[in-house]
Amino acid sequence: MLKQRTDKAALYCRLSRDDGTDSESNSIVTQRQMLNRYAKEQGFPVYDEYIDDGISGTVFDRPSFNRMIADIEDGKIGIVLCKDMSRLGRNNAMVAYYTEIFFPENDVRFIAISDCIDTFQGENEIMAFKSVINEYYARDISKKIKAAYHTKALNGEFTAPHAPYGYRKNPDNRHQLVPDENTAGTVTRIFQMAAQGLTPFKISSQLSKEKILTPRAYTAQQHGKYKDSFHPQYPTDWSNTTVMTILQNREYLGHMVCNKSTTKSFKNRKLVKTDPCDWIEVKGTHEPLVDEFLFELAQKVVRVKKRENGTGNPNIFAGLLKCSDCGGSLSFIKPKNDGHAGSYNCNLYRKRTSKYCSAHYITHKALYKIVLDDIRRNAETAKQYEDELSESALALSKSNSKGKTKRLEKELEKLQKRNGELDTIIKKLFEQNALGVISDERFISMSVGYEEEQTELKTKIAGLQNHLDEQETANGNTEKFLNAVRKYSEITELNAAILNDLIDSIVIYNAEGKSRNNRKQRVEINYKFIGIMQMPETQTATPQSA
Repeated sequence: MLKQRTDKAALYCRLSRDDGTDSESNSIVTQRQMLNRYAKEQGFPVYDEYIDDGISGTVFDRPSFNRMIADIEDGKIGIVLCKDMSRLGRNNAMVAYYTEIFFPENDVRFIAISDCIDTFQGENEIMAFKSVINEYYARDISKKIKAAYHTKALNGEFTAPHAPYGYRKNPDNRHQLVPDENTAGTVTRIFQMAAQGLTPFKISSQLSKEKILTPRAYTAQQHGKYKDSFHPQYPTDWSNTTVMTILQNREYLGHMVCNKSTTKSFKNRKLVKTDPCDWIEVKGTHEPLVDEFLFELAQKVVRVKKRENGTGNPNIFAGLLKCSDCGGSLSFIKPKNDGHAGSYNCNLYRKRTSKYCSAHYITHKALYKIVLDDIRRNAETAKQYEDELSESALALSKSNSKGKTKRLEKELEKLQKRNGELDTIIKKLFEQNALGVISDERFISMSVGYEEEQTELKTKIAGLQNHLDEQETANGNTEKFLNAVRKYSEITELNAAILNDLIDSIVIYNAEGKSRNNRKQRVEINYKFIGIMQMPETQTATPQSA
């Protein structure tokens, strides 16, 4: 059934920041006055007004615009009035679709008053040109806005609409953050719970149990925003993801971190995450809620996948055990009988057999005793001989730092050399392809592998460079180690919180000697801040007696 044509008019108004400094003449009030006056002069009965305020012209998914389109499809509208074509939109392709296809197919007359465009008068050559100019204007404004935000980011200015949970905007300077007395303590507590070994799930469960408002619910309470982003009946239901987001946010260190996401283009406003190397971080822009030590400790805890070890007990060594040969992790082996506490093997050996690495087998009982004894010994020494240990630990820290730095520099030099070789290889492939020496298919098959290798190399180079930068400040951490270890002189058992508080990694070597009485195994305990305090050679129990 054909829709009956109507002469009722839709008055469409739109305004956003991409309209530049001409906001007074383009204001919604001005547009409404102009459109109503024109409709009255022309004798057009007004069906409804459709207003999209604060929405970019490059985006066509607008609430009022969508409502107008639906009314057109229902045959309720025969005329669309706009102040000018830029009010309809600044996306040339979409404007062309609606003015040249959709409106004609639905017998709709389009009028842009200031541009003197009226489709009832036939084709207008200037319409397509105007649409291109409007899109170019939006592109130009988008570039200027991004440049302005980039400058603010480099200056360490906060530009987001709402402050991160735990902060609020400074009333005297909206580009600066200050702690929010209502929520700052919760943020600090979240980091402390993570440092104690609590998983994001357990942290979120505890906060929910205490009826603490979630970040979105708190923002809704304070500013009236995000009311639809959480269930109104459950404003205190925290999620693992929310906790993880807080724990990974470097702004709680007092640093401003910007450019973590961007839009796909000035036409597509969908946010996409940027590579961390493209983030802009300015340090010391506001008061921190956590210190570097607590932040890094929390990162180590949340990075480790928490799981039981097969005996029903938490795997307290998860993420800490490293193979001395391949550098990979050691995984827990579930005991075959109830009298055994389990053991650990090199993960590469378990998956790929002895062709790739060896077992590096050690029982849980032996490892537990080695680590507990070493922590208690160092803690007791820290209490009794603090001054002497400080000097000794400082010397060890410098020694470990020097050796580690040499290894890192050697590895970095090797990777950089290979990266240069790949640049030369890829360049030659391009030249040979351009000269017709190799086909396009051959070029693609050869270049893909080299480019993937180079991408992986660049990631490793960046990681090594970061390690070297961190090494420069490692020698000043002796006092931090002493403060951490002296708390544990009288501990009788280990847990994940203690291990992650004190230890960076535990390197397991292959055992020497096969008989029960002469079996010895080297275990390196790398403590936080200072590295290896000592390298014990300890006789471990055999599997039968573990």
